[in-house]
Amino acid sequence: MTGLPTLAYCLSSSSSAASTSGTTRGMTQAQSFWDSMESVGSLPDPPPPELLSRIQAKPYRGGFEPATDVDRYEPSITFGALPSDLIGSWAGNGPGRIRIGRRQYGHWFDGDGYVTLLSLDGSRNKVTFGAKYVRTDRFRAQHRRMETLDEIQRRDPPLASAGAWTPRGRGRWYENMAAKPTNPANTATMWLVANDASVTKPPRLLALCEGGQPVEVDPFTLATIGDEASFFGETQPDSFFSAHFSRCLRTGNIYNHGYKLKPGPGVKEINLVRLAPNGTLLDQYSSPMPFDTFVHDSVLDSQSRHLVYFLPPWKVPDASIVQFLLGKSPFGKLYEWDDGDTAYVHIHDAQDLSLSWRIALPSLMSVYHILDVHRDDISPDSDGAFILRVRLAELTPLDRVRQEAQFSDQYRVEEQRLMTTLREYSFELSPQSREGRFVSARDVAPDMASCEFPVANVGFAPVHARRRYCWTNALSQQDTDHNWLDGLQKIDMKTGTVSPVATFGAGNYCGAPIFVPKSDASREDEGYLLAMVYKSGTHQSDAVVLDADTLETLCVMELKHHVPYQFHGDFQPNFVV
Repeated sequence: MTGLPTLAYCLSSSSSAASTSGTTRGMTQAQSFWDSMESVGSLPDPPPPELLSRIQAKPYRGGFEPATDVDRYEPSITFGALPSDLIGSWAGNGPGRIRIGRRQYGHWFDGDGYVTLLSLDGSRNKVTFGAKYVRTDRFRAQHRRMETLDEIQRRDPPLASAGAWTPRGRGRWYENMAAKPTNPANTATMWLVANDASVTKPPRLLALCEGGQPVEVDPFTLATIGDEASFFGETQPDSFFSAHFSRCLRTGNIYNHGYKLKPGPGVKEINLVRLAPNGTLLDQYSSPMPFDTFVHDSVLDSQSRHLVYFLPPWKVPDASIVQFLLGKSPFGKLYEWDDGDTAYVHIHDAQDLSLSWRIALPSLMSVYHILDVHRDDISPDSDGAFILRVRLAELTPLDRVRQEAQFSDQYRVEEQRLMTTLREYSFELSPQSREGRFVSARDVAPDMASCEFPVANVGFAPVHARRRYCWTNALSQQDTDHNWLDGLQKIDMKTGTVSPVATFGAGNYCGAPIFVPKSDASREDEGYLLAMVYKSGTHQSDAVVLDADTLETLCVMELKHHVPYQFHGDFQPNFVV
């Protein structure tokens, strides 16, 4: 279902149309930013002519263009007002740049991390915003490299470091022999409470990515603190630290998984970790996997008893590792889809992190994001057996190779983009016999729009009742080759019904939402959605606040610059910069 643009953007469009003298960055509002050579030329890193023509053809592509550091300032509120109980700071993260001049990175996921901080004080109707690149080792190395190049060389510079999908230098094999992928710190953020639980000390802010350990940034200035953050305590995780973590609602403990880089023959493992709320490592457990695959998300069930993730057969063949060692291919480009293999679900005990069940699925599937996990006990006389139900965003239709090709070059996707739909998988599990079996898989809401980045009210988790609602970053126009995620949709997962997709006007593209509950909420859907909206016509972004129940726009905050499309963020209540 597709809805009309939200009222705030209808009013904004009407106002703009009525004015013929207003200008944005020196251009008339009737003219797109990308059609003005003066505007494009004012960018710190203007797109080369071939990319510019592609952006002009499909303006959503401008949202992938490089960002700049932004010192903290107060954006203008152009519509509505902040709800009085919305107080806290939203830290987002995503690739701030996927190219330098004509030198393009090998994958969207390889872009340099760019952390944004939107600080909201609804009691005073005040907002501040700032954004900075994460100064990782690789970012600093590239900066040093650029300083050695002349103006012509900077137009197509060699890269100082290798990424998971991106070769070092100019891509020559001898520049990349056994080149270890570097950490871009670009996928998510995580707030940690102060080490001594002091109410006077600010929380810590970490930038996360599967490709390494977290990188700490200052929550006030966003300046990078050190190289890779150390967790509190003497022991550190024996792996990387994923961008997707779960918090136990009772204890505040943090659960996550990490990739163990052991390419080639040998035991394939994943590392499960449990941290205290301040980041102290409490426990970790290395668990075998059937093959070397990319696990993006793991989720704790609402009762904090099980940790769940899926293993699609998107894997690195043992024999192909030679290509990486010889510098002929980045590690990430070695992944292949194996139609002859099996997809699995792993279910771990949240207490000791051990693997309780590995269940083969009857058909192949591919997933990046898991929404939630819920446990239903069968009956008192069932020897403790129960049903575990997992809702996730499944790639539909199943074509992981094509999906990764689209992610690899966001500027040149011409065909219809592959998206996901919400599916529910159910498994019957017996703790006594340790047996488990697949029960069913079904669509959650058959009429929902294609989507990504589903979110729920994770703070709403009664022991026996199940979450009913979720919100997605939705695609309002289906079956078109001109598509990019542009709206938000509310899903009633109990009834399988959906709201119209709330959009934000022609040429405007909404990013991944985050849910913040109201201070006095008694219902699951009482809260706010926060999101970034990229406006391709002016190459700027708005931060928006919507009523999570009705999808009504409550507040629009206009930023001075654009924020490239982000992945994930974390909200810290009552912390205001």
